[in-house]
Amino acid sequence: MMKKITLFLFALMTLSAHADEGMWVMGNISEKTDSILHSMGLELTAEELYSTEHPSLNNAIVQLGGFCSGVVVSNDGLMFTNHHCGFGSIQDHSTTKHDYLKYGFYAKSFEDELPNEGLYVLFHIKTVDVTDLILGSVPKDASPEQADSIVNAVSTQLMEMVDYSGKGVQSEVNPFYKGSKYFLSVYQRYDDVRLVYAPPQCLGKYGGDTDNWMWPRQTCDFSVFRIYADKNNAPAEYSKDNVPFHPQWYAHVSTQGYHDGSYAMTLGYPGSTDRYLSSYGIESTMRTENDVRYQVRGVKLDILNEAMRQSDALRIMYASKHASSSNYWKFSLGQNTALDNLKVVDEKRQLEKELMDWAAEDTVARGRYLGITDSLKVIYQRERDALYGYNLWVESFYSGSDILSFVIKNMMRAVQGGEDDFHKKVQKAYRDIDVATDKKVFLALLQNYIQHVPNPDFLPQGIQHEVDSIWNGNYQLYVDNLYANSIFARPDELEEVHDFSELMEDPMVEVALQTVATLYSMMGKVGGTGEYERLLGDGIREMNHDHEYYPDANFTMRLSYGLCKPIDFAPGTTGLKEEATNLITSPRSFLNKHDQNPDNLDFELIPQVYKWMKSGKFSKQYIDPRTGQLPLCFLTTNDITGGNSGSGMFDGKGRLIGLAFDGNWEAMSGDLKFDNALQRCIGVDIRYVLSVMDDYSHAKRLIKELTIE
Repeated sequence: MMKKITLFLFALMTLSAHADEGMWVMGNISEKTDSILHSMGLELTAEELYSTEHPSLNNAIVQLGGFCSGVVVSNDGLMFTNHHCGFGSIQDHSTTKHDYLKYGFYAKSFEDELPNEGLYVLFHIKTVDVTDLILGSVPKDASPEQADSIVNAVSTQLMEMVDYSGKGVQSEVNPFYKGSKYFLSVYQRYDDVRLVYAPPQCLGKYGGDTDNWMWPRQTCDFSVFRIYADKNNAPAEYSKDNVPFHPQWYAHVSTQGYHDGSYAMTLGYPGSTDRYLSSYGIESTMRTENDVRYQVRGVKLDILNEAMRQSDALRIMYASKHASSSNYWKFSLGQNTALDNLKVVDEKRQLEKELMDWAAEDTVARGRYLGITDSLKVIYQRERDALYGYNLWVESFYSGSDILSFVIKNMMRAVQGGEDDFHKKVQKAYRDIDVATDKKVFLALLQNYIQHVPNPDFLPQGIQHEVDSIWNGNYQLYVDNLYANSIFARPDELEEVHDFSELMEDPMVEVALQTVATLYSMMGKVGGTGEYERLLGDGIREMNHDHEYYPDANFTMRLSYGLCKPIDFAPGTTGLKEEATNLITSPRSFLNKHDQNPDNLDFELIPQVYKWMKSGKFSKQYIDPRTGQLPLCFLTTNDITGGNSGSGMFDGKGRLIGLAFDGNWEAMSGDLKFDNALQRCIGVDIRYVLSVMDDYSHAKRLIKELTIE
């Protein structure tokens, strides 16, 4: 009897240690994982959670625009997502006269809801395992290049078969486990998505870069959109005749709250993790990606910060670009810091040694794994300069100057034979480009590239020659001349051009050609690690065959499960004291940050918000019964990464309790190494969302649409 009790307690300890890690594929959850979900507090049946035959909770989850997640919350297609996910759309509709970024937006009728060109949502229909179809088409003696070509061809054929099967239906084939398996996911796409509500930026982005990735948080990170369809509820391009979309299922909202230990799950579309990456791959990521991104974006952000302080027009113009750039500027620093602190490379080295020892025990059955780590070490060392240069190129040129980036993208599209309305693209791109600011960015990032490029072969030789031979090494004069003579620096004239091919003699196109040629010289020196990384993952899964391994995130729908749980490790490690170890933050901490940081714009409030928050006039139904206060943000142990932003956070009954929007600083290694003890997901409490809509903005018509329990 004692032995049975001991085994039972061991099982509970194991469950507790490993319960929260994972981004599990909907519709492919094993009985073992399902039993864990229910033991932790899930009350929904498997079919109520996910079904391709009947309406279920998964029908309420959308992929938004290819970059975020969202959740449908009404029978009229109302959708919640994060404020930072809707930021670009809010900016697009903002002017100095109608500053929706600063003051917020509320459409008081259906007619007032604002369309957003290019914004779409995808509803997941089904996912099918096509591994045998794809890998079965690859001959055993195929080279890596031949195998890639065959995989791409078969994948394209499968997608084409699906994409013509119905209006708005589209699909994609995704590799899982680095190409050891392949799944075909099918979606229904809706292209008429309209902005309905946005809180003032001082609520939706409260804390800004200062608080990004930090706890405690008080950010009301949400925005509201509505999906529209034709009169038959089918997908349709924007039309004034379209009507609100009626979903198969929408999420009910709970104001009952949660407590320490409550079950919590997120449903959404996490973008990218690489948790089975080798130790050498992690070192490469730190040194050739994160270091580069942090350094280059720091240079760019200094220029944008200066420009945005000059006028409201420039602040609005660059708001979305600044937010996007600064987010992963800080992420890069945080991930490297966490990887170092947690000694992740050393841990990976030990696991790889165990794999090699295991493979050596049976060279007949496991011989294919021998020597993998040695090969990875050699290849990553050989490719280091090229990988560094590649990422430096991306940050400096492709994602640097907006004008150069625009030219590079359109040049590549023209070379590939793409047909686009160039005039329309010019109008859209140049709404958010200030030529004087762009010129400063171009100059700074060009000089920065020249200074940091690791190999002289990766210099744009034509540019370097012109600077040296004509301008006596003066980059400022070179850039002045470039912008003076390029039509791409004269938007009014550029709008008269309707075909990019007319501009091939423009000096900015010549710069684009030279930089792209440099890119190709680097790309030819990288790419040798893929097959070895795949084999490494296969070997680890085979060695630990009793352990259940979820696939890395790849923007397919995933479920993460966990518990509502405060930070209970090393209190104060973020340097913040008040509420640092609480599960929930309060209006008092919101006001304290504002009052204690009078010179920090990240905590600046417009008078209306300050007065409302100070008054404490929050509807009774939104007050947390345990604290007697309006709950702002809260913590769970759920897995989260980029793309999860806007994911619905649900209780055990499948009711919406919040929206996921961030992770915590201590666990920034999460994309490469999940730490069960440290990982937290930060969400905005749905009661905070409702109070802002209801008590602050008096958006009663939207509140009435919701099913609130």
